[in-house]
Amino acid sequence: MSDPRDPVAEPAYKDRTFRSPAGIAGGVLLLALGAWLGVDAVIRGEGRTPWLALAGLLLAVPLVVAFTVRPVVYANDDRLRIRNPFRTITLPWASVASLRSGYSNEVLTNDGAKYQLWAIPVSLRGRKRAARRKSQAA
Repeated sequence: MSDPRDPVAEPAYKDRTFRSPAGIAGGVLLLALGAWLGVDAVIRGEGRTPWLALAGLLLAVPLVVAFTVRPVVYANDDRLRIRNPFRTITLPWASVASLRSGYSNEVLTNDGAKYQLWAIPVSLRGRKRAARRKSQAA
């Protein structure tokens, strides 16, 4: 068994990355739209409008980045690393009991913890197909 104080050895190969291309595209489009409208309000606005636009951008930009661009799942031979909007979870494969897809993708650990995978979208078509197979098998 390894000592937890020892540094974790880096994997020999790069992690495989899973993320939603549609989520990233949506985030980039929202950021572009916000930048366009915000810069226009700052330049052409009168009175309190430029300050309200700056405040809106300061609130909206970090949230858009956190929920659209940041989520990703990294996997290699040793571990699964889940980067959700506000936290990062690292799970060795030995602690992963199962992966489950319903309305969202989830990782269940041996100790009963459940983590959602924000980066991987659930296929509605695949979920419907799995439900149909399950009902036919019963």
